[in-house]
Amino acid sequence: MSSKKRIVMAAAAGVFVLAATSGSAAATPSMLAPHAVAGDTIQGGADGKPHELLCPPDENVYGGGFSVTPSANRRLDERPTDVLESRPNDDATGWIVAVRKSDCPPDGQHGDSKPANLTIHIVCTEGEYNTSLGG
Repeated sequence: MSSKKRIVMAAAAGVFVLAATSGSAAATPSMLAPHAVAGDTIQGGADGKPHELLCPPDENVYGGGFSVTPSANRRLDERPTDVLESRPNDDATGWIVAVRKSDCPPDGQHGDSKPANLTIHIVCTEGEYNTSLGG
């Protein structure tokens, strides 16, 4: 992953943690601090279909995001990523992502493009239901 993407992902996680701790729920001493969870890389997962990453049991999601990476010996297509869906699931226990992004053979080589790899990232916390996400 490029350093720019790492910075963006770290900043996004920081914003979610800051947002999670700035509300009145943060005053509850029994609540554990939010923590980041990264899912497994889904080979070819940037295929436009919804993919979901769940928080551990008894935890709720505060926010989420994703990263796309090319397969081995390939590069990401220059066209922008098409984000179809990036949102909490209906009961706020996980994050759903549907994106389209292709990877291609290296410069100068010919071949078909195919969906890039997808990794979903979420911020979860235990013991509180996050009503700001529609709950």
